[in-house]
Amino acid sequence: MSIENNNIIQSQLSGDLPIPGKTGVDWYLFSWFANYFSNTDMLEIGAGDGGSSLTMAAFAKQLTIIDNWHQGWKKENLEKFVENLKLPVCFIDSLSNDVDQRQLQSYKFIHLDANKDYDCVIEDLYLASQICNGIICVDDYLQSMWPEVTWAVDDWVKQNDWQRILTGNHQVFIAKQQMKIKEIVIEWPVIDRGYGFHLTYGKYPNSNLINKFINAGSMKYSWHEHAKK
Repeated sequence: MSIENNNIIQSQLSGDLPIPGKTGVDWYLFSWFANYFSNTDMLEIGAGDGGSSLTMAAFAKQLTIIDNWHQGWKKENLEKFVENLKLPVCFIDSLSNDVDQRQLQSYKFIHLDANKDYDCVIEDLYLASQICNGIICVDDYLQSMWPEVTWAVDDWVKQNDWQRILTGNHQVFIAKQQMKIKEIVIEWPVIDRGYGFHLTYGKYPNSNLINKFINAGSMKYSWHEHAKK
């Protein structure tokens, strides 16, 4: 299943379903990795209003969501979409550090978007690293509002056998150092800094689909621009 013909993604792009709290470019990259791991089990820690959950569920064999729903988001809203769309989603209502690892399995794609404190990010990275045999996406990396996310990720990859694969506007994709993956970045304006590819300013590939993601992204090009609106 490709991004181009996925009905859930198209409904998100048209505004009929919640969208992830990401820049449009970050959302496109996030969707690309979800599509890359189509029909595998995926995990999300921290669902919010469910925009990123829906994108993952569009491609997952089964999506497991860990969230304690104490940050103002309502689980019921996401549950309605899951039920109406008959999505393969399993909920674990808990803080991530209270989850027994035996409740989980092995996942190809994991999204971390929960507590932004340094220790909590480290704990989530540790949990995810034990059960991931693919890619971990950490949201809010290089996001100035939550600097401890970046600090935690940078410390994590220095101290463990994980590497940055691709850094977007406000997210980073990491994988075990020995993992090889098809390059997403060949046609993109990126720079290789020696520790993974970084999205940079420049011309994006000429694609109507990419333009749709950019225009639909909830934060457009930066959080700061979005916050002023």
